[in-house]
Amino acid sequence: MTTADVVVVGGGLVGLAVAAGAAGRGASVCLISESRTGEASAAGAGMLAPGAESDELHGDAVLRFAVAGRDLFPAYLDALRERTDIDVPLDRTGILELAIDCEPPAHPAGSEWIDARTLRTIEPTLAAFPGALLHPYDGSVDNVILLQAMRRLVRSYSGVTVVAARARALDLSGARPRVLLAGDEAVEGGCVVLAGGAWVAQLSGLPRPLPVRPVRGQMLSLGASGLRHVTYGGGGYLVPRTGGRTLVGATMEHVGFDSSTTPEARASLTAIAAKLSPALGAAPLLSHWAGLRPITPDGLPILGHDGAAPGVLYACGHGRNGILLAPITGETIGAMAVGESPSFDLTPFSIDRFAEAS
Repeated sequence: MTTADVVVVGGGLVGLAVAAGAAGRGASVCLISESRTGEASAAGAGMLAPGAESDELHGDAVLRFAVAGRDLFPAYLDALRERTDIDVPLDRTGILELAIDCEPPAHPAGSEWIDARTLRTIEPTLAAFPGALLHPYDGSVDNVILLQAMRRLVRSYSGVTVVAARARALDLSGARPRVLLAGDEAVEGGCVVLAGGAWVAQLSGLPRPLPVRPVRGQMLSLGASGLRHVTYGGGGYLVPRTGGRTLVGATMEHVGFDSSTTPEARASLTAIAAKLSPALGAAPLLSHWAGLRPITPDGLPILGHDGAAPGVLYACGHGRNGILLAPITGETIGAMAVGESPSFDLTPFSIDRFAEAS
């Protein structure tokens, strides 16, 4: 039987970040990672948008955590490059939130109104809009390259063991928690961190039901560029990427674990792109894919200890903000896994806001 100080279930960005956070603090770590079709980490657009999406981040503690997560990225990626030699592209030029009418909408502190003339100057390929809010500290990260770098980072720690297997059950009957794997193998640890993405609720033996469900998001990559800023509007968003590409997203579909793509979504996303930027309407389609976001009923992640099972830590249910919150979740939960106190108020993210322990 494999043993470690910390066992992490889930090999996406959040699980990798937690494993690195614990290993960097001297713990031995076993990362249980199974590749699944539709995993969200590689499927997202990499937006870092707590300013643009502040109305969805209810409460001061939630917004502070999200802003701190965004602002951690420059230093985190610098350290990641030093250890892995992978330079992860980071865009901090801001996010534009397009306005439909001429009246400047209410906006959070730090954001500014851009009138139509200025908008046309800074983004000439956009269609005519009355103006936009500029959220100057937001942006995006290339999550595909980030995922490659995080995998290399985790494997650079001598104290980390990566087990490519499916975790099927949690056994809390003994002095230390165990994760039972397919094939009747087991991994035992001082604590178990649940970071299994959209599939985390399928684990048997949980101390309570986990209200994490998959929500499909379909996206396109178009072979055209021109935008400088990530741009919201018209029911979707555009994300410029290197290599002359623009990402278009995204649907929100409750279809279970079906990660296939549909012609209806392709048509809808193409229409959104053309509405926001006419040049994109004629751009060649490079790829069309889907990912499964792990969504909770209130849209917030589940983070921290389970009072009914002290050996269990949650790092799941990040929904649309898994990429934004991966590094800060890794640092926070990685520290808690080795007995340190969290540096943020995690009360809004507690499992206790949902079902009672079973």
